[in-house]
Order: sequence, then structure tokens, then C-alpha cells
Amino acid sequence: MNNYKTGALIADLRRQNNWTQSDLAQKLGVTDKAVSRWETGRGLPDISLLKPLSEILGVTVNELIIGERIKPEAQTASADDTILKTLLHSNQRVNRLINGLLFAFGGILLVIAVLFLGYDTSWVSIYSVLGMLFVATGVFRLFKKRLMTGLLAAGLTLLLAFGLFEARDYISVTLHGMPPLYTISITTTFPNGEKTIRYHKLFYDVYRYHVDSEDEFYRIVHP
Repeated sequence: MNNYKTGALIADLRRQNNWTQSDLAQKLGVTDKAVSRWETGRGLPDISLLKPLSEILGVTVNELIIGERIKPEAQTASADDTILKTLLHSNQRVNRLINGLLFAFGGILLVIAVLFLGYDTSWVSIYSVLGMLFVATGVFRLFKKRLMTGLLAAGLTLLLAFGLFEARDYISVTLHGMPPLYTISITTTFPNGEKTIRYHKLFYDVYRYHVDSEDEFYRIVHP
């Protein structure tokens, strides 16, 4: 619906019937301020009012929606076109809502993962992976009509997220003395009776010596 076209049609039909805004408002059981908002394009009638308003003004609901009179021979085609446009608009609104929720939830989870930098908890990795998947899904949906573009955009998003996770792990190890969260495998050995943990990552390994003691320290080894 175009607020201004619909409002102009309501105002024109009201004047043709020699009614004031208050007269029309009384017939519909609303305030004259509501009618004024409709006619000036600052608001639209509630869906429940479209049928009674169209009957009072002597037009079809379709004519109210598009904001102009339709010739009788064009009524059916125009009605079909309006329905299709309405469905398309509704579908676009639903898609925008879903995408907004995906980006919002994903962003919140990623922020939580970053805020917990320096904490050794598996929940951080869970939050970050879920956040990454939510955001990547939202990006893919933005380009879903172009499959390859959508897949490429989602892939780039995942790549950026991977870089963020790797940076987080590096900072966690070097600055906070905490074990990395995103690893390929973890191996525990006991050379000379001393427990040592190896965290195998994609580009380097992290060794944790003197585990759970005052002398505990980490060393990063590049292959």
C-alpha cells in the first residue's frame, strides 16, 4: 500500500459524499484524528477496517490498497497483481526478519566469545562456532537467488571467522597463558614423568609444560 495514494483516494471519496472527517470517523467507529492521519499519508487503516471502509466509500478493497479507481474490465487482472505484490512484499519482510535475527544472534554470540578471551571454557568455542554459522547462513540468504555468489560470500564469511578464531587462540596462549580452544587434536605425554600436553593446530602446535603447576608455561612451535 502507498500511504499517500490511499490517503488521497479516501479524502477524495469522502469529499464526494460531502462528509467531514468526523462523519467518516463516526461511521467506522474511529477518531477523526485517525481519518486525518490516513488522508495525509501519516498512517494506514487497520486491516480489519479495509472491508467496512471500502463498503462505506463505495470502492473495492483492492482499489483502497492501490489508491486509485479501477475500470470494471480491469478489476480481475488488477486484483491478481495486487495479491502477487502483497505476497511478494510479505515474503520480503519475512526474509528480512529472518536475516536480521541470524545476524543479531550470530553477532551476539561472536561478541560473547571475544569477551571471554582469557577464560578456559568450552562454552566459548560453542558460542563462537554457532555465531559463525548463524552469520554465514544470514550472508548466504542475502544472495540465495544467486547460488554461486551466496556460496562464495558464505565461504568468505567462514574464512574470516576462522581467522578471528585463530587470532583469538594466539592471543589467549601468548598473552593470557591459556590453552587454545580450536585444535585438530590434543595429545598428552609424560616425558621424564612430567605431564606435557600438545595442542595440534592447523599452522602450528602449542606445547603446555608443567601442567597445573606454578611453573606451567606454553611454547608455540611452527612446523
